[in-house]
Amino acid sequence: MGNVLEPVYRFRYTILFMLVISISLSFLFSQKEEEPQTPMLQKGQLEVVGPFQKGTVKSSRSLKSVWDNYLYLVDLKEENRLLRDIIEELRQERLQLLEERAENNRLRPLLGFKEKIQRPLLPAEVIGKDLSGWFQTFVIDRGRRDGIEEGMAVVSIQGIVGQVMEVSKSFARVLLITDANSSVATLTQQTRARGIVEGNGQDRCRLKYLHQSESIQQGELLLSSGLDGVYPKGLAVGIISWAETKEGEIFQEVEVLPSVDFKKLEEVMVICEKIDRMEIDDQ
Repeated sequence: MGNVLEPVYRFRYTILFMLVISISLSFLFSQKEEEPQTPMLQKGQLEVVGPFQKGTVKSSRSLKSVWDNYLYLVDLKEENRLLRDIIEELRQERLQLLEERAENNRLRPLLGFKEKIQRPLLPAEVIGKDLSGWFQTFVIDRGRRDGIEEGMAVVSIQGIVGQVMEVSKSFARVLLITDANSSVATLTQQTRARGIVEGNGQDRCRLKYLHQSESIQQGELLLSSGLDGVYPKGLAVGIISWAETKEGEIFQEVEVLPSVDFKKLEEVMVICEKIDRMEIDDQ
């Protein structure tokens, strides 16, 4: 007997609560319209049902608030994504405009240089560098179909770059003046002493065949003399970084720093016209 009543005893408060709710609801809905309820009964039902109605309203409002907040967060997340996309697009456009402005700043002096040199020039972009260490060369994006030929001079607004040594249909390889196989006929800007600038195979050059009697100064500019048949006269070649005179030697030892910064070189110009032999003889 005790075992049978034990579950009832354990859940007695729950059962009692459910009975009260059932009785209250039965009183509420069993009343007919023509049978008026007593004020006392109405008050009792109100006290029983009111808290549940209040809880239902609060729960409904709470659920509505959660749903509204969820929708707001979804909209906010989508809005943030769109804003990030717009910011990234604007950043890319800004970078492109800055690059175009930098390119225009680099190319603008080339126009004045073209008028100064008075020879047909073809602009080209440096697209590669020889990484083997055997040669000092650049690859440019112009070739035979653009009128490029081997032996043509390559220059920049800073000065002489080198000469074309190999040509394909669309590209060309340029031998820089810093290469050991390169040579440029030069003269000093002040004393007009003549010599030959050859590359040292790294990032410098040396001035050869400058007689001991010639007076030169550190920082003096070397210009192309035009006697090599490759480069026009008067283009910057480099600056004398140091010079040494040894006893018993005929020629001085002179180191030259190229005028062109090959590490930062991006655009060059190919002189699409070889020097006329008669032009050399007139110099």
